[in-house]
Amino acid sequence: MSQSETHRKLVTQVEKALEARYPRLSIVTDVQQAPSDAVPPLIGGYRPDVYARKILSNEIVIAEAKTDRDIDRTHTHNQIVSFLTYLERKGNGLFVLSATGHGANHAKTLLRFIYRDMPVKSTDIAVFDGYDFWLLNPTGGMGWHLS
Repeated sequence: MSQSETHRKLVTQVEKALEARYPRLSIVTDVQQAPSDAVPPLIGGYRPDVYARKILSNEIVIAEAKTDRDIDRTHTHNQIVSFLTYLERKGNGLFVLSATGHGANHAKTLLRFIYRDMPVKSTDIAVFDGYDFWLLNPTGGMGWHLS
């Protein structure tokens, strides 16, 4: 499936924000400049938009960028569950759902529901709204706070 320009911008935006926040990241995105560029690995049958590894700690960061109309799809839910399951098996990671505008609020709601239904113990969950990273409060998964 080809990517929309909006989606490509979201991926690039979250990539740059992650680079600024974590200067020692090795990042691969699905936005290729040339056919031979590396792409993120398949995880549970899905390819994340951003796959990164913190060089010193080996912590894994997976980010998925969604346009407003894509957040509420079953495909998105299944991707997120797959990525969180993978990160939980690895034991130390960060999952970021990137969306802007009203989509960021929908992303927060979706992630709260997934957190409620799925045992997430060792993975931080965040929403990137184009400006800030919002972390899900791990105690009960109800609130969000700026990280």
